[in-house]
Amino acid sequence: MAFRATVPVTEQAFDRIRAQAAASKAFLTNSRNAMAQSTSPATVALTVIQHLGQTVLIMEALAATPGLAQYARDQVNDQAYDVGAEFTTMKNAMIAARDSLISTFPKDGSNFLLYQTLNADGTIATRTFTAAGLAAAVAQIDAVIAAIS
Repeated sequence: MAFRATVPVTEQAFDRIRAQAAASKAFLTNSRNAMAQSTSPATVALTVIQHLGQTVLIMEALAATPGLAQYARDQVNDQAYDVGAEFTTMKNAMIAARDSLISTFPKDGSNFLLYQTLNADGTIATRTFTAAGLAAAVAQIDAVIAAIS
């Protein structure tokens, strides 16, 4: 037998989803601006990939809260509001942006990312990407930012 979550649990899940979405929008806006510069270190793209992957997992767990859809409709005072469709759009945009960034990285024969090299003096040099090289990923990130409302 399944039990409906209590209102405090659904309220907490709804608030956490909204807070996570707002934090992601701010983070992605800053990151997308960094990636739109003439050159951008690969670490920026890697951080965005990790952020998007973790955010999708967190939001999927929260979205599974029983009663959340009805709670969201009550909060916006619109019984036709489809929070599930809005969530799916946002999640799919995040996955597309993540996958676009992953495909941007060159890989070796074992599928390891080629994002750093050792200089002759032993220092590490991080790969950089040009704005043109990240243009498709930036467009995907723009779609995520637009999907977060």
